[in-house]
Amino acid sequence: MKKTYEKPVLIRRGKLSAIVAGSPPPAPPP
Repeated sequence: MKKTYEKPVLIRRGKLSAIVAGSPPPAPPP
């Protein structure tokens, strides 16, 4: 059960990381 629950979480984390790295922040860093 742990693996089944962790898999979607890892996929979501990877997708979020890819989105964050793929699109620059709305405001430039100070």
